[in-house]
Amino acid sequence: MKKDDLIVEKVVKNVGLIYFNRPDKINALNLKMVRDISKILKKWEEDDNIKAVLLDSKSHKGFCSGGDLVHLYKDFIINDDCNDKDELFVEEFELDKYVETYKKPIVSYWKGIVMGGGVGISINSDFIICDETVKWAMPETDLGFVPDVGVGKFISSLPQSLGQYVGLCGGLLESPDLIKHGLANLYIDSKDYEKIREKFFELSETYSSHELIEKLREEAEKYKKESHETFVWKNRDKIEKYFCEDSLGEIYKILEENREDEFARDILKDLKSKSQFSLDLQFEKYFVGKNLSYPETVDLDLKILKYCLKMGEMEEGIRSKMIDKDNDPDWKYKNLEDVKDKDIKKLLAI
Repeated sequence: MKKDDLIVEKVVKNVGLIYFNRPDKINALNLKMVRDISKILKKWEEDDNIKAVLLDSKSHKGFCSGGDLVHLYKDFIINDDCNDKDELFVEEFELDKYVETYKKPIVSYWKGIVMGGGVGISINSDFIICDETVKWAMPETDLGFVPDVGVGKFISSLPQSLGQYVGLCGGLLESPDLIKHGLANLYIDSKDYEKIREKFFELSETYSSHELIEKLREEAEKYKKESHETFVWKNRDKIEKYFCEDSLGEIYKILEENREDEFARDILKDLKSKSQFSLDLQFEKYFVGKNLSYPETVDLDLKILKYCLKMGEMEEGIRSKMIDKDNDPDWKYKNLEDVKDKDIKKLLAI
């Protein structure tokens, strides 16, 4: 392993380990990392000695903070010498689709920050372990686009109120939320992870394929952590009340009518600060996603990203939040009334 390797590969017994190794950026994914992961997975898929893959992180702060948007902005979006501004998206999304169809079992360990691109790469794992430190979110509407990397398929599987809260607000989910809604498989205490990992290595010498995952599940269940009340659970009635509406405009209306509630006030202020096009698009995308396969969702995400780049909302969102950090985006769509329903329908091909 070289000190500057952003992706570290290792083989222990019959398990191939892929470590995200960019701790200063909480493993924010760039094009080289995407290519390295893809190359390693393809090599191991043809190696009979590798029975399964484990995705893990060298950073104590988290699994992955998403895509490297500063890299995206400087090297692609505003780089006049870049002829293929979609290159990062295309290759990352192809990797996500490849992982979904991977021939060998994949196990992922989610800890700390779990967002964006890291979710996309790992969410189709055969077994996902999460611990007490997890803060899972898809906060893309802050940046002028919508939850991507195929994760919309999973957001659309959530109950409407929660799916809209997660998609529109980038609401954080904790491990008990992920378990309850089928986004992860086992909730553990972080101190027990090494014991589970070592057992996984041991089991790989005897078992393979689905049998290996079932044996791992049996052993890992011994370390199952009891659930606790999360922010989402404590506010479930409010989320149900405010987000189970037939349009974004109706969500605004009910939030306005309940301004005495601090939760409603904070949500309304947050939503009003975002690109209204992105929000209206995500509201409708939740329903469209219910009828799409995972590959179809990824393809739609690529179409949307290209559109958001072309219209400038994504560039402005990244500039405001990640580059200048003034948190004062000059959105093209500042008011919901500016958004044309036909544009949303055309983009979603409704």
